[in-house]
Amino acid sequence: MTESYKLDCSGLVCPMPVAKTKRRLLEMKSGEILEVTGDYAEAGENIKRYLEKREHKILEYKTEGENYYLKIQKA
Repeated sequence: MTESYKLDCSGLVCPMPVAKTKRRLLEMKSGEILEVTGDYAEAGENIKRYLEKREHKILEYKTEGENYYLKIQKA
């Protein structure tokens, strides 16, 4: 079974959500899943752009108003 982690970035604006996501991914093993949520849509887009430049896989990305959700599999 693949280990899964959650990271709540609610109340944070850039660059903190990207930095916290990056830091958490560095602590994880390859294949593990990280779910990131927050309430500042621009931060969600910035995290998505950061991940697209790396080998990590975006399994899911959703936004609803200012809220965002990303499900990431570490490379």
